[in-house]
Amino acid sequence: MPVEDPEIHQDAPLDRKDIWLRGLWMLVLVILFGIAETVLVAVALIQFFWMLFAKEKNRLLVEFGESLGEWLKKTAEFQSGRSEDKPFPWTSWKS
Repeated sequence: MPVEDPEIHQDAPLDRKDIWLRGLWMLVLVILFGIAETVLVAVALIQFFWMLFAKEKNRLLVEFGESLGEWLKKTAEFQSGRSEDKPFPWTSWKS
């Protein structure tokens, strides 16, 4: 199922102040994205060893990994300009 592109408003010029503010949020999100990558690596390692020894997946880690992946996606969409919606902590974690 293809994802619909959000509307791109090119009619109104972007305000320089808004661009600088967005740049600030982008910088904050770059830092948070890096932390999230580290957390994802830790979750993957823990899940690997959990499956190795328990011979089953840890459901909590699966659910957390899924929600972390959604956050990373929303962050990438904001960073690339595809979306104007900032991810958590500006919205709920499970939005």
